Amino acid sequence: MRKPRLMALTFGLLFAATLACGKPAEGGLDGVVVNGKGAPVAFAAVLWQAADGKAPHALRANGSGHFHIAGIGQGLYDIRAEGQGMASDWEHNVFVRTGKVASVTLRLTHRIPPPGSGSGSKR
Repeated sequence: MRKPRLMALTFGLLFAATLACGKPAEGGLDGVVVNGKGAPVAFAAVLWQAADGKAPHALRANGSGHFHIAGIGQGLYDIRAEGQGMASDWEHNVFVRTGKVASVTLRLTHRIPPPGSGSGSKR
């Protein structure tokens, strides 16, 4: 009689421990946006998405060019920035690990043409 009761108690405790742990910790991504001279770019737009192109998101860097993306799942992400009429290259396949914070520096190097200035615009 004691054995089944002990086994039921053991399984109950394991089940309760599983529920208490919940889902595994998620990761994060920290970074800074800088200009061509390495100076931080305040309030730059930061664009990020899963590496397969799904779930695009955007946020703004703070006044010192830093940004933080919290609560993202483990996986590969693509990220870039825009600011001061410039854009960075895409940083492809930035790996975020569960419970860890990846870090990236986005350097603005490409001039963004003003709207309507492309070769296909009519005058």
